[in-house]
Amino acid sequence: MTLHTDRALGFWDLLSIGLNAIVGSSIFLFPGLLAANLGPASALAFAFTGILLIAVGLCYAEASSRYKDPGGAYLYARDAFGEWPGFAVGWLSWVVQILSWAAVANAIAVYLGAIDPHWGGPRHIKTVAALAILGLGFVNYRGVRLGAWTSDFFTAAKLVPLAAFLAAGLWKVKSRAFVPFAPHGFKPLAQSAFLVYFAYQGFESIPVPSGEARSPGRNVPLAVVSSLVFSALLYTAIQAVALGVDPALAGSRTPLADAARIALGPQGALLLALGAVLSTFGYNAGSALVTPRYLLALAEDGHLPASLSRIHPRYHTPSRAIVATISTTLLLALFFDFEKLVDFSNVVVSAQYLATCLAIPVLRRKNRAAPGSFRIPGGLFVPAAGAMAILWLGSQATPREYIGSAYLLAAGLVLKLFAGAKRRKE
Repeated sequence: MTLHTDRALGFWDLLSIGLNAIVGSSIFLFPGLLAANLGPASALAFAFTGILLIAVGLCYAEASSRYKDPGGAYLYARDAFGEWPGFAVGWLSWVVQILSWAAVANAIAVYLGAIDPHWGGPRHIKTVAALAILGLGFVNYRGVRLGAWTSDFFTAAKLVPLAAFLAAGLWKVKSRAFVPFAPHGFKPLAQSAFLVYFAYQGFESIPVPSGEARSPGRNVPLAVVSSLVFSALLYTAIQAVALGVDPALAGSRTPLADAARIALGPQGALLLALGAVLSTFGYNAGSALVTPRYLLALAEDGHLPASLSRIHPRYHTPSRAIVATISTTLLLALFFDFEKLVDFSNVVVSAQYLATCLAIPVLRRKNRAAPGSFRIPGGLFVPAAGAMAILWLGSQATPREYIGSAYLLAAGLVLKLFAGAKRRKE
C-alpha cells in the first residue's frame, strides 16, 4: 500500500496523537459534574477508572506490536475471530471516533463562550464545530506530516495552561475543602466512572496509523501505555487541585476556569478558557488524522467500497476515506448535542476494547508475534482483568444506548453486504 512508503510518524508524534485524543474537552467540562456526584471523592473516579483501563492499554500495546499496518483494533479482531467479527469491530471503531469527534467539536464554542459570552449560543456552537471539522479535514487531506504537525502543536498548547493551573493551584489548596470527603457516599462512583470512561478514550487511536509510523513494533506500544498513564496522573491531580481551590465547583459548566480565577485571578480564568479551546481543537486535529484510517483498512480488505481505499497520488493520503469521514462527522455535529454523543460513544467503544482484550490469548496461540514484539507478563491475568473492567463499565449504560449501537452496527453490516455484492459483480 502506498501509505507504507511514507513512514512520517515518530514516537513523539504517536504520543501526541494519544494525548490529543485523551486530553480533549472532558477534563475542562467534567470536574463540575463529578464534584456534584461525589464531592472531593470525585478525584478517585479518575484514578479508579484509569487503573481499570491500564489493563486494556497493555492489551493494545501487545496487540499493536504485532502489526505494521493501519487499522488498530480491526486488525486484532479480524485475525483472532475472523472476517465478520473483525468487520464489526472495525466499523464500530470508526463509528466511535466520529461520535467522539462530533461531540468534542460541539464543545469548542462552550469555552469560547467563557471568553466572550457572544460565542456561547447554539448557532455559534454549530458554526464553530462545522468550521473546525472542515478545516482540519482539509489539513489532513493535504498530507499526514502536516496533520501530525498540527496534532503535535495542539498537544503542547493544551498542556501548558493545565500545568500552569496545577503549579499555581497547588499552593492554594484548602484542606477543609476535602471535608466531608464523600458527602453522598460512594454509591455514585459507578456512574461517575462511566462518565470518566469517555475522558480516557483515545489511546486506542495510536495504533491506527501504524502503516505511517517509524519502528511501529516499538514506538506504538510505548506510546499507548505512556499516554494512558500520563493522562491518569494528570486527570487525578487536576480534579483534586480544582476541588481544593474551589469547594463550590459542583455543577459549574466551566469548572477549571472558575478554579483558575481563584488560583490565578481573572487572567487565570482566561488562560484556562483559552487552554480549553486549544484542547478541544487539538482533539479535533488528532481525530481528523486518525479516523479515516479505519475506513481505509476496511476498504482495503474488501468490506467497504473500493473507492474508500484510494490514495491521493500527490498527497499520499486516503483522500476518499477522509472526505467520507468529514461528511459524516459534520452531520452528527450539526444534529446531535454533546451529552447524547458521549453516551453512545461509551457503549460503542466498549466493543472495541473488549474485542482487543479477548484477542490477546487467541493471537498468542496463532503465534503471530514478530521478533522483538511486546508481551504482557503474567499470562492471561491482564487480558482477563481488562475484559472484566470493560464489561463492568459498559454495564452502566442504559438500554437506549445499546439499542442505538445495534442500529449503527446493522447499518455497517448492510454496507458491507452491498460492497461485497458490488465487488463480486465487478
